[in-house]
Amino acid sequence: MYLALLESGLSTKGTIAKRAGVSESKIYEILNRLSKKGLVSFVQKRKGAKTVLCYKANDPTMLHDFLAQKRQAIDREARIVDKALPLLRMKMHAAQKEYSAVIYEGFKGIQVANKELLEHARKGDEWLAMGVRSDKPRTYNAYWISFLKQRAAKGIRARAIFVDKGSWYFNEFLKLKRTAVAYLPSVSPAAVIVFGTSVMIYNYEDYPSCLKIVNEGIARSFTSLFESLWKMAAVQ
Repeated sequence: MYLALLESGLSTKGTIAKRAGVSESKIYEILNRLSKKGLVSFVQKRKGAKTVLCYKANDPTMLHDFLAQKRQAIDREARIVDKALPLLRMKMHAAQKEYSAVIYEGFKGIQVANKELLEHARKGDEWLAMGVRSDKPRTYNAYWISFLKQRAAKGIRARAIFVDKGSWYFNEFLKLKRTAVAYLPSVSPAAVIVFGTSVMIYNYEDYPSCLKIVNEGIARSFTSLFESLWKMAAVQ
């Protein structure tokens, strides 16, 4: 629409619709939106006894002004979000007491679950993983290495029990900072992570997903299981 107006100059809505290939029923809505952005102006012209509304495109430099206004609006919203985050997180933690489990589906869901876990982690916390295996799609393994580097950068310690060894994924784990790795074959059919009061159970078959259980008692039970397995495992 804006390009059509630039090319045609002062035009009626019918001319604009034809040149832009837009139905006349949508013309007013789009022109009003462009006008609010400061990109379009209109004038009234008389044709005999009739008054005709004509539109023209404003100077293209107005695009810079529009983007500047948009940037300022985004900055304002970002400041509002920054101020609101502590309260929103408190509300989320309070709400978590009302349920015991959440399922995160797909690759994106797993990323979100892990990001939430990492955001609430503090230096000195420990991340425990058992049933870790290499036979996942490489995309997931590469993502986990990247995530665990972020975890190490936050000063969070980790211990992981693998069910296989010698793979690229296993060797990359050995290189991670603040990370201890052990090997115990056939320890678990699924990867399980314990962190704080959260237990995460990951499934990579069919449609990948993550079951997150938030419960202090269950987390203690899984931590105890991990410690028992760690004693039996061969620390690398």
